[in-house]
Amino acid sequence: MFENIIGHKSFIEQLEKEITTNTFPSSVLISGPLYSGKQAIALEAARALTCEQDASWNCKCQSCRLHRILSNPQVLLLGWDQFMPEIFAVKNVLEKRKDNTSCYLFIRGVRKLLRRFDSVLVEENDSKFKKISAYINNIEELLVNFDPEYEIEQKIPDIKTAQTVVDLCKTIVNEYNFTGIPVDQVRKVSFWIRFSGYGNKKIIIIENAENMNDSSRNALLKILEEPPANTFFILLTCRAGEIIPTIKSRLRKYEITERSIQENKTVIEKIFKEESGIFTGIKEYLDSTIPETAMIKKAAWHFVVDLYDNKREQRGLPQEIKNILKPQFSQYYSYFLAEVLNLSRELLQSSEFINNNPQNILFIKKINEFVNESHKGFEKLNINQELLTESMFLELKRDYEKFYKKSC
Repeated sequence: MFENIIGHKSFIEQLEKEITTNTFPSSVLISGPLYSGKQAIALEAARALTCEQDASWNCKCQSCRLHRILSNPQVLLLGWDQFMPEIFAVKNVLEKRKDNTSCYLFIRGVRKLLRRFDSVLVEENDSKFKKISAYINNIEELLVNFDPEYEIEQKIPDIKTAQTVVDLCKTIVNEYNFTGIPVDQVRKVSFWIRFSGYGNKKIIIIENAENMNDSSRNALLKILEEPPANTFFILLTCRAGEIIPTIKSRLRKYEITERSIQENKTVIEKIFKEESGIFTGIKEYLDSTIPETAMIKKAAWHFVVDLYDNKREQRGLPQEIKNILKPQFSQYYSYFLAEVLNLSRELLQSSEFINNNPQNILFIKKINEFVNESHKGFEKLNINQELLTESMFLELKRDYEKFYKKSC
């Protein structure tokens, strides 16, 4: 078990021991930085917990076979994530290799999105779900063409079909994008773990668990107070401090750190088959696979440059920025904000920029504050990204004019 996990050696050894000796706790919290491997560890723990044999990756039991293509009905995935960068990346792998390993990778990348719409979690009559249900069904039909275990002979994946799957995934994300964990889903989980007949063990993985609202937290708390036997909750978060104490007290807490640069390079090379060696971080690599990367970087550049342009008469957002704030790009808003921060930090390292106006140091701190607030408003409060960005831009523009006047 855990053969495919790169890094976190001591933590993995601890998990292996707990699972092997049946001492793995029923409720855990795994916290760590973005792209540090939390999701991969949680999915592998779920596979090992439900395995009917030795829990090796190539185990032939039916449970593991379903886990390898993320179809095991004993596992539920809750919470929203940045799905498309990984889907773009695994589609690139498929184009390069066209082998069974890349087919598994592609199926898993796509199903990390699709499993959020399990029948257990959504209402068929839900208006938002009705819009995308046909896309989901279409994708599932197409994924059969990539499943190495569906037929005996090795698959020869069709890249056009893969692109169709990717395009349908983008449509789903644009139509159904949300950031929280609805209380209705938590209540459905409560019903499922008590009355579902699937298997002897049930695993619930909750990603970005800090994004639950008060109602969802209270509903989860009731389950954690008296969890049914053979039920395991694995909560994942990048911000452990935002998990409320009453929930934390019922979880065994594990904290993992960022992988080393060499471990990140190993992930990029072994998993995503990117062998150029130019990428040192997983986020950096995944962001590079986004087709809209150039447009997002250009928008961030305009945002920063226009803030410092005192001759600019137009008070609203430039059109180059508005273009990437449309609903179909909502999945990349965090990337846009991160790029604004990167550009600001680059300016801080420029002695010419600082010497030109010492107030610029204070202003960049203001940019960081506003970007963090905008990210929180988008991720936690589900505020429209165009509204957030325009408000941030106008406030910062006014602040810069004040700083500029002080220095004159």
